[in-house]
Amino acid sequence: MTTLRLVPQHEDAAREREAIAWLVRITDEDATEEDRAALKRWIAASPDHAKAFSKATELWKAMPSAVATAVKSGDVLLPVAVDRAAPVVGRRNFMIGSGAAAAAAAAYAVIDPPLGLWPSLRELAADYRTATGQQKRIAISTAVSVEMNTQTSIALHRPSDAFHGFELIAGEAIVGADRGADRPVQVVAASGVTTAEAANFDIRCDASVVSVTCLSGVIRVQYRDRQVNLPEKQQVSYGGGEMSAVRMTDPAVVTAWQEGYLMFRKEPLVNVITEVNRYRPGRIVLLDAKLGQNLVTARFKLDRLNDVLVQVREVFGATVRTLPGGVVLVG
Repeated sequence: MTTLRLVPQHEDAAREREAIAWLVRITDEDATEEDRAALKRWIAASPDHAKAFSKATELWKAMPSAVATAVKSGDVLLPVAVDRAAPVVGRRNFMIGSGAAAAAAAAYAVIDPPLGLWPSLRELAADYRTATGQQKRIAISTAVSVEMNTQTSIALHRPSDAFHGFELIAGEAIVGADRGADRPVQVVAASGVTTAEAANFDIRCDASVVSVTCLSGVIRVQYRDRQVNLPEKQQVSYGGGEMSAVRMTDPAVVTAWQEGYLMFRKEPLVNVITEVNRYRPGRIVLLDAKLGQNLVTARFKLDRLNDVLVQVREVFGATVRTLPGGVVLVG
């Protein structure tokens, strides 16, 4: 059986082990503000420290479960931090046991996340959140419902005489405003505002790029000095100071996740893999950029997403290699 080695045996190994130790420490459930301040001092002390921590976060982001498994098995021993200004990393963090390893892989630190490693402070402060693969339906009034997709965070606005509303911090949601609603619904996402009255729409926020699709009725999308009205089956995107042209789209593709599917129509494989990664634990890593340009038309069940890997291997002749922690290399 191949053993996952997280720390290479060369002169930088000690720093990289220490960076992993810090990463485990600040993602533990009982991490304190003092811990996080000490980490910042450790990173600022040396460019080599910053480089080692960046490398550790990239590894953890790609395969968190694999890291936890390797720590649990003892293949990676986490050293006590040597920064005198930092609190001592306790014995239980020197070699993580099964319970603590799982907590370290799943818990979140409330600092700005490097490389999107864990949810940001704003996401952690959300009123509602969904985990990977989870969906949730909430009602923000008797006439306004919100169906949250995977990895979604929203913060409710204070009640207003003018609007029902919330902020979509990250992720995707389908919003429904019944004709009998006493006021419109207003959704803020990445500095844009979508307003609807007696309409249904899908809104998705990936980083700072937002896509809004009208599913029924008419909605208004405003971003900076631009404003468009979208009727049914039309979509617009905005972000980075720009708003796209309005385009026609198929609502069945956009909302397939509600029915337990992902649908793709002539979509580059690289985009398919990116989308699938939102729904499954672990991570699929595409190693061949040329392979990623192949177009995919398919429908996959959310509870059988490994079928994607079967299709990639059989249709495109790709090599598919499975690693611990749900990590899959495709090339």
